[in-house]
Amino acid sequence: MIFFVLILLLLIFSSAEFSKHNEFNKDYISRDGTNYIKGIFVILILYSHGKGYIALDKTYLDAPYTAMQNHIGQMVVALFLFYSGYGIMEQIKKRRFDYIKTIPAKRFPNLLLNFDIAVCFYLILWLALGKTLTLKQIVFSLTAWDGVGNSSWYIFMTFALYIITFISFALIKFVKNEKADIVFIIILSVLSGAMILAFHYTKIKDGFWYNTAFLYVLGFWYSYFKNIIEKVLMKNDMLYFSALAVILVAYIWAYLNKPKAFAIYEIWAALFTAITVMLTMKIKLGNNFLKWCGEHIFSIYILQRIPMIILTELGVAQRHKYIFLIVSYFITFAMAEIFDVATGKLSKLIWKPKKA
Repeated sequence: MIFFVLILLLLIFSSAEFSKHNEFNKDYISRDGTNYIKGIFVILILYSHGKGYIALDKTYLDAPYTAMQNHIGQMVVALFLFYSGYGIMEQIKKRRFDYIKTIPAKRFPNLLLNFDIAVCFYLILWLALGKTLTLKQIVFSLTAWDGVGNSSWYIFMTFALYIITFISFALIKFVKNEKADIVFIIILSVLSGAMILAFHYTKIKDGFWYNTAFLYVLGFWYSYFKNIIEKVLMKNDMLYFSALAVILVAYIWAYLNKPKAFAIYEIWAALFTAITVMLTMKIKLGNNFLKWCGEHIFSIYILQRIPMIILTELGVAQRHKYIFLIVSYFITFAMAEIFDVATGKLSKLIWKPKKA
């Protein structure tokens, strides 16, 4: 796995531009700017899920990656949630209720449609492999509450957060003062927090289902206070690096103590997100492949296990673990491109923009 990590580092640093003294990357949280970062983490998800199908050893070939993956853990999805929340709040600031009403009208059903199309591929694969499926499994898999070989928890949590967002901002239609947006964000925070605590205390699902969900809400808060944050951090390098040093110290403390309490885990996740965002204020990436991966997060995430399952059934994972990974990745990328083109055309057919 060390070679895969080195390839990723090469992709990152081959195009990295470091800002000069007292200068900053103003593009750090734009759509294009965040796609590079999302590309890094979706590749790390590929590595993490691929690892589950093979046996890693404790030599220098695999041990460094295992240590890195154990440290990062669920933070591979942290920036997806944060950027999603940030992006939605930015759209709300621009379009107000016109955007909020698209959540039940298009955003939610479009995601559900694309997800169910992907799940159908897994159902076909499962049946082709002679697996028995109950009606309950099929129904739950189509709602992302369960899976049929696919990853589902992230999609289910996205559905839940979309619903909570719509409920929280529904009254924005009657509020013109943008300063009142903080009230809606507070409602979102309370409802999301209640959902997270309900999952946590009922133990209805494993911790990874919900322990990063609050980062979505953090994205809303960042959007609301972005101008103030940037005014402070981007004033000069002394303020920036001083703040970064303080956050790094807090991060180390939170990482060492996160097993002690769920609240500390949440603080650690927020600090991980903050450090990553701050680093992008100084470092600008430009690798086209990372950008492409960042633009195809959903399809890569949802389809990656199909080639992994097939190659495992063929015995490739057991005999040639690195060939298994390489072939799985290439097939996933090809499937993701085809899937996004096809579902994009389908989406345009269903949700045609209205003529002015």
